[in-house]
Amino acid sequence: MKELTIFTAILILFSSCETVVPIELAEGNKNIVVESYLEFPDTLDYGFARVKLTESSAFNSSEASNTVSNATIFINDTYALQEDPDSLGYYTSTEPIPYSGEQEFSIEIIADVANKEGRWKATNAHTNIPSIDSVYYTYEPASPPFSKEGYFVKIMLTDPAAEQNFYHLTVLINDTSRFELNPGTKRSLILQDRYVNGMDLDFEVNDIPLKVGDTLEVVLSSITEEVYFYYFNLYTLLTETSGVGAAPPFPLSSNLVSLNDNFSNALGFFQVRSTTQRQVVIEK
Repeated sequence: MKELTIFTAILILFSSCETVVPIELAEGNKNIVVESYLEFPDTLDYGFARVKLTESSAFNSSEASNTVSNATIFINDTYALQEDPDSLGYYTSTEPIPYSGEQEFSIEIIADVANKEGRWKATNAHTNIPSIDSVYYTYEPASPPFSKEGYFVKIMLTDPAAEQNFYHLTVLINDTSRFELNPGTKRSLILQDRYVNGMDLDFEVNDIPLKVGDTLEVVLSSITEEVYFYYFNLYTLLTETSGVGAAPPFPLSSNLVSLNDNFSNALGFFQVRSTTQRQVVIEK
């Protein structure tokens, strides 16, 4: 009992002397953050580009990132993007960008960040998207305590056998994104055909049961291997680099290369997508 009392006293002594030491980290140089997409729907022979530009923020900053306005953006040195006057920092193509068999597309960005002009350029390859052969849903009864009753939507398609394919899946339920960046969906948004190359695929797209009257829209995009691993590493950084025993953080690579010396490569990724989408309404 005496030993227990001494141990308790020592524990209280060390606990009372614990001091939290705040560490001030240097913010570093400002850089540009680029979210950029060039999408080609399978129902059209042209596509549209969307770009959002912001400035990098300090580590653990709670403030919203500053937008980057008045930038000059070109696709393939030809198609200019215009800034939305009602949403500064958001740029879209004002005319259709045709597709006639190009293997690669480029983007060039000229913008002022922290009162310094920078130029960045990136390229990404065009890949083909297989068509969705069928969309259907099935009713599943409740299975307490793990799942509730409801409807699950499935899609069917044939993965091309002649090439390695990478996909990005977006699921909208009643116009609300169901998938988010969390540990449970690390591989729900991105797919590769390493083990299913050339096979007929049939899989569920919603992880939460639907009810009668719900509307589900599924958008399947074909992406390059570089985009796939960009997302994979991004999810890893967000979900697997914190806590005891976690892997240390690592730099996230980008294809947006700086063309001058006063900036490093941009944060983000320029990606070209071929997309196909289907919609289904749950009925009795």
